Amino acid sequence: MNTPRQCGQLSVTGEGPSAVVHGPQGAGTESVVLPMPDALRAWVRFDDLGRYRPLSGARTMPSGWRVECDEQFRSQNVIAVVYPQFQEHIAQQLDGTLRIVPLEDVLQRQSGRYAVAKDLPIVSRDVATDTLCGRCVKTPVWRTNTLRSTGESVLPCPEPCSVLVSLCREAVLWERDLPPSVAPDDSAPWAAFDTPGNEVREQYLRTRFANTPFSARSGS
Repeated sequence: MNTPRQCGQLSVTGEGPSAVVHGPQGAGTESVVLPMPDALRAWVRFDDLGRYRPLSGARTMPSGWRVECDEQFRSQNVIAVVYPQFQEHIAQQLDGTLRIVPLEDVLQRQSGRYAVAKDLPIVSRDVATDTLCGRCVKTPVWRTNTLRSTGESVLPCPEPCSVLVSLCREAVLWERDLPPSVAPDDSAPWAAFDTPGNEVREQYLRTRFANTPFSARSGS
């Protein structure tokens, strides 16, 4: 498979072992990340604010860095580390073997503390999906079973991730006891949906309950 020039938040310049893979543009000179899997994984594990990135496709990749490829670690290898299973899913999508699992199936198989996620109403599932998947570079083909045409290499997502399941669980609790909406707080961990100020939480609450009276929103 040819290496795409643009893949999610990565861009590739040059060809073959002399290619350079760049992360999102940042201010100043790019930092050079060693062309080694462990070094690259460690680099993209946290965002620019120092928050852990539990979702590889989240548009929170740290900025201002590059990997200078060599014979052992080419651009395809960089992409495979940053976006695991990308190349496998593309190949399966093309030959019709990509296994697609809808959100309903994923929620129905949850157990323990996540079992309540299956009780989330359809309208709320849609808001949760729009909120979280809108912050990810991957295309949720589990939702439409189609890939949209874009100017960059599309990263198919064949099954809802555990982060979305976690958001659905919290959303069920919010349906039952609506918490107040507060201003987003960049210090809140990215996937800590039970934390007031979490940016995903606050966007969900503002969207889902936009027409809810203030008294109900504030819990009074």
